Amino acid sequence: MDIQRYPKSDIALNQIETALVIYFGGGDLFSVVTLAGAAEELIGQLLASREERGFFKPLFEILRPGKRRNEEEPLVLGETGEFIHTDPRHEAIFLLGRSIDDYRKLTGAVTPSMARFDREVRQRESAIA
Repeated sequence: MDIQRYPKSDIALNQIETALVIYFGGGDLFSVVTLAGAAEELIGQLLASREERGFFKPLFEILRPGKRRNEEEPLVLGETGEFIHTDPRHEAIFLLGRSIDDYRKLTGAVTPSMARFDREVRQRESAIA
């Protein structure tokens, strides 16, 4: 076993960058959601430890807040039986944006692919809205 220390911010950065590669490459949007959500969770922990997170909760905490009273199954928005009802493109854009915003808040910087997302995706989405 080779246990080492890994900075959460580095892990989150790698997850965001991988999610962006998948997103821009037209890959699996559920993988983008998973990676961006995991990154957002890690960065949220770091911001909370600095007391900079404010009133925001990580999205996965909102979507999976724990078990309902007197029920065995966790509460998951849009999940029924064997299916999840969602718009994966919308969720991917939302989570990528949120994880990028949190990374920017944590480090004060963005990578070229994050800037590309802001330029190509967020500006287009805001023009449509």
